[in-house]
Amino acid sequence: TLKDFLQSDGKPGYFAQELQVYGRKGEPCRICGTPVVGTKHAQRATFYCRQCQK
Repeated sequence: TLKDFLQSDGKPGYFAQELQVYGRKGEPCRICGTPVVGTKHAQRATFYCRQCQK
């Protein structure tokens, strides 16, 4: 998964470092400070900022 992905040399995967809201439910958005929303849709987790995601 994105949470535990490691490169072959044991370093964290690149994209996990670039995610702005994944897994950050309730934490402030890094752009605007609005709390990140987390929901499930079709058995998949979805995270977004209500202010920035339009």
